[in-house]
Amino acid sequence: MAYYLKYRPQKVSDLDSEDIRLQFSEMFSKKNFPHAFLFTGSKGIGKTSTARIVAKIINCEKRSFSKSKGEFIEPCNKCEMCTSITKGNSLDVMEIDAASNRGIDEMRSLREKISLAPSHASYKVYIIDEVHMLTTEAFNALLKTLEEPPQHVIFILCTTEIHKIPDTISSRCTVVVFKKASETELLNSLQRVVQGEKIKIENDALKLIAQFSDGSFRDGVKTLEHLVLRNNTSLTAEVVKKTIMSGDINEKDLINLILNKKAKEALSIIQKSAESGIDPRQLNHQLLNELRTKLIMEVQTKNGSNVTDIAKLIKLLTRAEGEIKYSPIGQLPIELAIVEYCFERGEVKR
Repeated sequence: MAYYLKYRPQKVSDLDSEDIRLQFSEMFSKKNFPHAFLFTGSKGIGKTSTARIVAKIINCEKRSFSKSKGEFIEPCNKCEMCTSITKGNSLDVMEIDAASNRGIDEMRSLREKISLAPSHASYKVYIIDEVHMLTTEAFNALLKTLEEPPQHVIFILCTTEIHKIPDTISSRCTVVVFKKASETELLNSLQRVVQGEKIKIENDALKLIAQFSDGSFRDGVKTLEHLVLRNNTSLTAEVVKKTIMSGDINEKDLINLILNKKAKEALSIIQKSAESGIDPRQLNHQLLNELRTKLIMEVQTKNGSNVTDIAKLIKLLTRAEGEIKYSPIGQLPIELAIVEYCFERGEVKR
């Protein structure tokens, strides 16, 4: 089993985000709780994991909050309801991917089913991931449900793009903002895996992984697993640099090649990085960081001669960032971004 699944948080105290731990401990120390949540934040920071924990909190057979005011009790993770939710086979906790079920028909079907009482749980919980992908018509159908929800139904909507959520939807939800993980929080998350798997790794190496995880718990753990699978020895800072970072590649030189539209040389470096086993996500991330620094310097010095070009390249590499995950060839989105930039209006230099 992949590390990020094996070590997925199962109760509030497992959550690595201190802010979220405090919010939910406070929220569920009371008898009453919201009927609809909207979880928002970047990818890999625990939105769906927290949604499942909420489902357990309100359905645990031992009741996760006591009748005594102000006392919060974790889900037991042992009763039938808790274990079925953990395994993902509870009939009363439904996870819907809005990216694949984004139409009005799916929302109408949901509206018809929610009136039915739960099979075993106290509450039926609908977790709708990537909810911003719903069509306008689907949002309107969902709104009618949120306006007059049955008492036995709880909605948890998750999104990475809250600006795409209609105000009519967000205003009927308790909005919970998941911030990017701090380096300390990332280190705590990684340490749990290191201890569980008995991984030999230097502290400096672990810090490097945290620094390049872009505030994502999931990305950090997946990077750690990638390193473990590729290396049989103790993980040192040097190993991390060579494997997930750009190693001997000079980002400034590469960026200058691209900005000067020297596509052949730039693509050659990208190819060599792939052959060396460098993670294309990390290389792209480093290029974006370097470009951001360059852009700010250009603006501050009021030179501005390269601002438009730098901004254009940032946009192309940002798009590539989202495409790398789904690309059959990891470095291909970066290569396409370089080609699109360099060959614009035929200005390529050889």
